[in-house]
Amino acid sequence: MKIRARSLGYALATIGLALVLAWAGSITWRELRQLHRSFDLVQADAFHLSDYIDASVADLNDSVHRFNLSGHANDHIAFQKKCQALQAWLRARQPNITTLSQRELTSQLDTSITLYVAHATQLMAEAAPAGKAPSPAAALEQVDHEAASILALCEKLRSAERAAQTQFMEDSRGALRWMQELLAVQIALLVFMVVTGIVAVYRGVIGPLRVELGQSRALAARHEKLAALGTLAAGVAHEIRNPLTAINVRLHSLKKNLVQASSEQEDALVIGHEIQRLERIVQEFLQFARPADPKLHTVSADSLLARVQLLFGSQFEKTSIRLNLESVPDIWVQADPHQMEQVLINLVQNAAQSMQASGGTITLRVRNSTSRLHGSICPVVMLEVSDTGTGISPEVRKRIFDPFFTTKEEGTGLGLAIASRIIEKHGGSIECRSEVNRGTTFVILLPHTKPELTDEFSN
Repeated sequence: MKIRARSLGYALATIGLALVLAWAGSITWRELRQLHRSFDLVQADAFHLSDYIDASVADLNDSVHRFNLSGHANDHIAFQKKCQALQAWLRARQPNITTLSQRELTSQLDTSITLYVAHATQLMAEAAPAGKAPSPAAALEQVDHEAASILALCEKLRSAERAAQTQFMEDSRGALRWMQELLAVQIALLVFMVVTGIVAVYRGVIGPLRVELGQSRALAARHEKLAALGTLAAGVAHEIRNPLTAINVRLHSLKKNLVQASSEQEDALVIGHEIQRLERIVQEFLQFARPADPKLHTVSADSLLARVQLLFGSQFEKTSIRLNLESVPDIWVQADPHQMEQVLINLVQNAAQSMQASGGTITLRVRNSTSRLHGSICPVVMLEVSDTGTGISPEVRKRIFDPFFTTKEEGTGLGLAIASRIIEKHGGSIECRSEVNRGTTFVILLPHTKPELTDEFSN
């Protein structure tokens, strides 16, 4: 469930960041296109006003001269239409002008064109009643002079347009470069987001899933082996117990006829001891292969440790080993008290054996925590048995829960294996943490139980 929530969170974060980058990229692209359109529009129109005015004024002046020579009314009408078109065109283009010098020159041109049109119109109006007689040279020269002044202003405007166009091109190129860099950064962020998302999903989801899958496969294989071992154990135990029982009965009969303190009686005692040892091994083997299902009760974790402390307290009083209890009340677990007592006794005995030579301290501890249990993070209760003994080497620590693995001369190698099986039956796990010459800590992890569900077990 947590993995699904984690993967959903990664997916939502990735989608959100992708949408933000896509939105920013869309805005950048729209701005880029708008800049291109503005560039095309200004380049095609705003920087070429002078050329259009220059050509239009020259055409108007030719119309004046043609009318002066021919006196045709059509030339007069055409002149007026061209004047109106030029003035309307110029006033429509003025808002698109970008620089102050262009605006000033355009304003001067508008004024000069208005004055030129007024004088030319007056000249044509005075020449019309006279028929085809040319206008006075002075009047025509004045119109030509005003046309020349307009053309001079056009030349100045052309220079200003070239300067403005150069500046606009430089600004536009700078803006284009900035937008391209911004777009490149967005693309880089998007690539980084995708790569980071893939790595995060692998580490947060796929990696743990692979680990859990490996653990599940190993656990399934172990359970399969244990099931087969249980079947084998039942058959082997039956076959061994029958001869052992017969041997024990015949040995008991023989003891009655043996002389006290004889070598024969000593041999019989050794045989009896070994028979008991074989029976104990068979019993432990059966307990490991087919552990009894725990009878769960909601019990105080503190009480489990207190029972073990009480059991070993008098035994350790005569030794150099101290047994301490660090308890926290009101911590509850679902457990079989007798089975958990068996596990804790085994751990305390192992700790005591590691400190027989020099003594030390065994600490029983209980605390709440949060840890990974069966593939998910959840609240747990930690029961710890710590000692200050010789510690366990890494090579041995890898195998201490394997059945029949032991470093003791008379050990069966089933104590910790049985403890691990019991804890598994409780839905928990057991871990070993150790440093050579600094001590060992066995940690039992059990699911946490709410206090309101308690039905405290009592003997």
